[in-house]
Amino acid sequence: MFRDNIAHNGYAATPDDLVYDTRDWQFDAGAPVRSTPLINKGRIYFGNTKGDFFAADKKTGQVQWQYHTGFAINSSPACQDGIIYFSDNEQTLYALKESNGELQWKFRMGAKLDYPWRFDYYYSSPVLFEDKLVVGSDDGNLYLLDRNDGKLVWKFKTKRLVRSTAAIVNKEVLFGDTEGIFYSLDIMTGKEKWAYTITGGSMDLEKFGFDRKAMLAAPVVSGEKIIFGARDVFLYCLDTSGRFIWKVDHVISWIISTVAIKDSFVVTSTSDGRFVQAVNLNTGKEIWKYHTPKATWSSPLINNDKVYEGCYDGQLFCLDLATGKRISQFATNGIIYSSPVISGSLLYMGSDDGNLYALKGHTPVKQVIPEKYVYYDVAKLNIYFRTGGDSRIREYLRGAGFTVIVTDTLEKIFADASSGGKTVVFATDYFSKKIVENNERSLLRKFLDGGGRIVLLGNNPPFFRMDESGSEVMGLASRKIDSVLGLVYGPTDTRAFGGFFTGFPTDKGKYFGLPPFWVSNFGIDKKRVDQVLGEDENGQASAFIKRYNNHGAFIQLWMDPELPVNLDAIIKVSEWDLD
Repeated sequence: MFRDNIAHNGYAATPDDLVYDTRDWQFDAGAPVRSTPLINKGRIYFGNTKGDFFAADKKTGQVQWQYHTGFAINSSPACQDGIIYFSDNEQTLYALKESNGELQWKFRMGAKLDYPWRFDYYYSSPVLFEDKLVVGSDDGNLYLLDRNDGKLVWKFKTKRLVRSTAAIVNKEVLFGDTEGIFYSLDIMTGKEKWAYTITGGSMDLEKFGFDRKAMLAAPVVSGEKIIFGARDVFLYCLDTSGRFIWKVDHVISWIISTVAIKDSFVVTSTSDGRFVQAVNLNTGKEIWKYHTPKATWSSPLINNDKVYEGCYDGQLFCLDLATGKRISQFATNGIIYSSPVISGSLLYMGSDDGNLYALKGHTPVKQVIPEKYVYYDVAKLNIYFRTGGDSRIREYLRGAGFTVIVTDTLEKIFADASSGGKTVVFATDYFSKKIVENNERSLLRKFLDGGGRIVLLGNNPPFFRMDESGSEVMGLASRKIDSVLGLVYGPTDTRAFGGFFTGFPTDKGKYFGLPPFWVSNFGIDKKRVDQVLGEDENGQASAFIKRYNNHGAFIQLWMDPELPVNLDAIIKVSEWDLD
């Protein structure tokens, strides 16, 4: 079930120290995947917002069977004794045979209560206890069913909707509702043992204009402590008798995600506050905070000494558990609401781009570049990107800690004698005359030979002759690409241009996260470069690394000119050791 046990305090302990950030396979589910996957006996189970529930081979992503409910499936599945359980947005709980998806029974919960402050997507997920099943409902009840036949044992009426996934400890059922009440029930009778009203329980929502009452996250139990977040902006810690221990203020920022706990670390994320946070289990004191580009609703996963967290900008971040420092990332093309899980040698998570992703791991890579820049100058003609592709790259890299620079600053950086430890990514495909004049003694070559790194994402500017203002292409006759960069493409006409051909990543290109394919021109003889990252259909190097003195490197990648994706590849080639 979710987090592997009824206390939801499980974490992924694996024998190898790996970073999961490289696509192994992806499955097109046809609609956003917000459900957190479940893995059992070689299969992965998950739903989509179209109402399809899938069972796929966990190694290949090949579908074994599919069941259609017709209503969004955003709950996390649970399974036991060959039966898999999940709920959908019609308030129906399903029990299917794991082997073939055959329906065993279904249970229809009551009609949904009105909830104008909704703005949520997760549903209460089934939790299994002995021969029973616990699940919350939009009708305001928490249900206990016999998991063998779906018959009702008891139900408990709350103040509002129940979106929280219950935890169970000492035969007590723990969960919250959307009215700000956290409950403990006797699992045998369904009778209330105690209740705790959070700060938001007494708030007048009309004064705020948004919800500050609901608890959507699952509570997590660690020893005698219960940890959960709420939309009133607080992360709470109670003891198992319902007494308050501590709370952490996220300052007008919802806490949607379920915390992850390992040792004394409690890791959570937040909404408009845009951060992932670790606090001390015993005191609630902050240990670290990592600021993300956008909101984080996905629940974090702890794997050994690393944290994985999905973000609204489509990235899955890998952070160091002890310090919160970013280790790596993987970019999808949609919001990540699904929480990551690890099984065997792969990490799995869904995205609003409609895909379920399986990521493979590698040993941690040393980050060797401390200073990172992205060149973006609207005053210069971009000879490659259009319809905002360049600004998408600029904002993505800005969010990853790159400094945005224009032409004057670029020239100063290239003139600096200490270029080692610096990367410049070109979102604007323009090399000013000042940085390429004097050929091998140019500022651009000085930067590369000093140990600097340049990342190009489209057409190489020296292929073209530009007017002095940098606003118009005058032709294809420039030889600067040979004399400055030492890249010999052949004739200075359309024979060098070649045409538009499909490129495919090499194993090294896949390692850096390059897209599965791209379309580009200007292929080059593989003997002219030092490391081939992608090869086109004619056997030429399409993406590559050209090396210079002192570990300097010119890196040619190709991103879609209108909607660039796989942007995490830019960060990896910008920061990682290239050997």
